[in-house]
Amino acid sequence: MKSTLLISVLVLSLTLTGTASARSEVCKRTSEKEIAGLFDRWNASLQTGDPSKVVANYAPRSILLPTLSNTPRLTAQEKMDYFVGFLKKKPVGSIDMRMIEIDCNSAFDAGLYSFKLGDGNTIKARYTFTYKWDGKTWLITSHHSSGMPEKE
Repeated sequence: MKSTLLISVLVLSLTLTGTASARSEVCKRTSEKEIAGLFDRWNASLQTGDPSKVVANYAPRSILLPTLSNTPRLTAQEKMDYFVGFLKKKPVGSIDMRMIEIDCNSAFDAGLYSFKLGDGNTIKARYTFTYKWDGKTWLITSHHSSGMPEKE
């Protein structure tokens, strides 16, 4: 009886240990500065004028809820279609205020940003970027941008 109980406890212990280690993940060490730099990377890709360089910032499974369109963009092609038109406006973004939160292999950056357009106009908007570490790089998993509802 004691040996059966002992074997059962050992088997359960090994099973739980194996399950725990299979589920554990290594968290990438990061900083607010690194996460803030992801907007700079995205903004720099806008400056290239190449929609494929912008879309490369997004995870394969991600959503873009853009400022100047009512259509959610889920696929790379849908994002590309949006950025073809947006990049024609020659946008240059800047952060007006932000809050960054970091977790294990994920982060979000939310706040207010502005885009100076090539025609001299400015778009002010609220934004949220969520990011996921894919083992090699940080990619955008969701990007929501909406124009400010009140005129200053």
